[in-house]
This record gives sequence, C-alpha cells and structure tokens, in this order.
Amino acid sequence: MLVSASLEPALERPAHGGRILAVRQGSLAERIGLRPGDVLLAVNGLVPRDLIDLGFGLAEPQVRLDVARGQERLSFELEGAAGLDLGVEFSDAVFAGIRQCNNHCEFCFIRGLPRGLRPSLYVFDDDYRYSFLYGNFLTLTNLEEADWERIGYQKLSPLWVSVHATDLEVRRRLLVNPRAPDIVAQLRRLGAMGIEVHAQIVLCPGINDGVVLEESIDTLADLWPAVVDVAVVPVGLTRYSRVRNIRPNTVEEAARVVRLIEARQRRFRARFGIGFVYASDEWYLLAGRRLPAAHAYDGYPHLMNGVGLTRFLLGQWARVRRRVPTRLPIRWRVVWVCGRAAAPALRSIAVTLAQVENLELEVREVENTFFGEGVVVSGLLAGRDLLRTVRAVEADLVLLPGSAFGVDGRTLDDVTLEEVQAAAKARIEVGTGAEDLLSSVMRGLERPLTPRYYT
Repeated sequence: MLVSASLEPALERPAHGGRILAVRQGSLAERIGLRPGDVLLAVNGLVPRDLIDLGFGLAEPQVRLDVARGQERLSFELEGAAGLDLGVEFSDAVFAGIRQCNNHCEFCFIRGLPRGLRPSLYVFDDDYRYSFLYGNFLTLTNLEEADWERIGYQKLSPLWVSVHATDLEVRRRLLVNPRAPDIVAQLRRLGAMGIEVHAQIVLCPGINDGVVLEESIDTLADLWPAVVDVAVVPVGLTRYSRVRNIRPNTVEEAARVVRLIEARQRRFRARFGIGFVYASDEWYLLAGRRLPAAHAYDGYPHLMNGVGLTRFLLGQWARVRRRVPTRLPIRWRVVWVCGRAAAPALRSIAVTLAQVENLELEVREVENTFFGEGVVVSGLLAGRDLLRTVRAVEADLVLLPGSAFGVDGRTLDDVTLEEVQAAAKARIEVGTGAEDLLSSVMRGLERPLTPRYYT
C-alpha cells in the first residue's frame, strides 16, 4: 500500500541501481506509478545490489523507495511485509553485473558455442546470487571474503554447487584452474553457516569416474545434511566442443555408473532415509536401462538437471490420462516434436492413446544437426532443426517442447515461435508437461478448430 510519494529534481544522472524493464498490469508498482525505464536507486536508504537486497528491504515494516526517472528523483513510502511483491521486472537480477567464471573447463558448454547465437548464451555465469535465486550451478572459485560474509549473514540457502571431484588435484585439472580452492573445506564452511548445498558432478570418463567418483560421492555423503544431495550427469559435448582430454561416455561406462549409484543409494537409504546420489536420465538412456520408480527420486530435487525428468512426466500423465476421451468428433492428427531423450517416454504415452477413435498421434524425434547427435535434450534443439522438422510434417496440430524456446520465446539460434508457425503446415503450440500433451489431443474436441490436414 502506498503511504506517500514525493518528487524532487536529481542533481546528476544515477550511476547505479536496478533498471525496471517492465511493470506488471494491476501490480503494486503500477498503482504507485512506477514505469519501465525507472531506476531503483535505494531501498530504505541502502543501495540494492540485486533482487536479494530488494527482497530484504521490502520485508521491513516501512519501506522507502528512491527512484530516478530521467532527471527527476521520486520517493515512495510503502507499508512493507515479508513477501511483498512490487510486480516489476528488472533488466538484470544483479544490478551491478553478473559474476563471471574464472575457470577454463574443457567441457564448458559456453566455450564450445559457435558464433551468432543469442548474446545471453555467451555469459560465463558463476555467480552465487544466481545460484540462490534461480538454481544455477556455481564452482565457488571466485568468492571473496565479503561474499562469504554476505552468504552467511543473509542465509543464502540453498546453493547449487558444481563439485565434479572432491580430490583437489583432479578438480583443479577439470576446472583448468591451478588456484581453485579446496571444495571440501568450502562445503564444510557453508555447512557451519547453516547453508545447504545441492551438489553436481559432471562425469568425464578417465578423469573423475571410477575410484575418483566413489571417493567424491562418499566424501560428500560425510558432509550430509549440509550437502543435501548429489546429481551425477554425463559430460555433454557438441560438435563445436574444443576438447583434447575429454570424450563422451560409452554404453559400458554408463552401465557402470548406474550400477555404482544404485548400490550407493541402497547404502544411503539405510543411513539417511534418502538415496542422496542420483543419476540423470541420460545415463539410463545411454545404458539401455529402465528408469527407477518415482519414489527413488525422493521428490525430484534435481529435476531441472535432468534427474528424473522422464519419470516425472510419466507420473504427470498417469494423473491426467483419465480425462482422455474415447472418441473425437473429428479426425485429428497431432505430432509431438521432441529431442531423442524425451522420445521413449512420449512414445509410451502415445501407445495409451492409440485406442482413441479419430485420433492419429505421432512422436517426431528431431535430429540435432546443429549441436550433433550426442546432444539429446529438447532444450538444446536449434530453431533451424525445428524448422526443418515442422516443414516436413502434415498435421492439424504440432506440439513443440517449450524448453527449446527459453524464457524470451526464442531458440538458441534466435528463431521465434512465430517464425516456426509461418513455416509450418499445421497449427503450432508449445508445451512443457503432461497437461499440454493432453491439451493437444483435446483440441480435437473443439469443433471450431476445423482440421487442416484432413480436408
């Protein structure tokens, strides 16, 4: 609630603060008169460094916002409360600029990107604030003492940490950073502060697998509950990756990783009550192994890391499939487009829909010619590969993976959904879960949507 507002001339152009990119309609920010382009200079007299500081400031009983608008300076007095939502989007979550990575990993996805993609993809993010806000993984190699003090004081928990190996020399080799600090000591320090950590190991065959992996998992388990859990994911290499010492994992290596992790899970369930260490879906796909049951993922803590994503989708479908009709009033052809990793789950769902009268459903797997066949996730499908695929599809509706379009509605190579629609012979929609899969089928119940393919 707005208590008061004042306006005074600004003596000089602001050199800091958070620039407002958008104001949500009907929000508190709109009601008090904040506008896109305004710069938030201070909250309760303190300059906010990022959205974290803003959140702390808005939780105070009384809140004063100092805002610059061109050459003017405005002040707003608000009644604050924990969870107060202004309803604004800033141009960046970190107002003074993101903290860049100081490592030189051979397997770094960003270093292997070709030119000409979205500019935001080339940012070497290794920022603890983005880890806290969005679950981005960081290495803890670029923290200053002031950062440690802030993490402890503001209780920035949990953090998501790329460990890769607890052996210091192996980790330094992987990071190509001879000055990388001891990650075990850092994790112990975070634990002493009351900060929880979700850890990640990117497994590079011949470097941090085998005995090194066993040691890393066991050492991290000794740090439980400060280290809450660990995800093990295979190194992802594209045809643009410039590597000398790193190669993809083989089928046999994937099978060994799955066996090791499942054996450790049995031990940890007796010790902690959870599996603690989890293999990403790619390991099971590569090894040709059946995925674990849903309960084995203990609530899917690493879902965005590809751990249990397939099982989670199948669980969603089990809950919505009862709403599938037995018959559609019109003949309806739907194509679900996806990357190779998602195809088996989608095909198993398609089998359950085979008895729906008047429905023809196909799962169309996209060949990733842009990054190479080793990249199997839908989120890394390039627009040019999606365009090539939909041009060859004749259907009434094509459902594309929403993960391929990012938060800004563009693919990695800057193709928009509108461009895909213009190239298609069908209606195009995007989806992210079982509800969207079902919706694409249920569109066949909407008589105004006359079929385009069967005419």
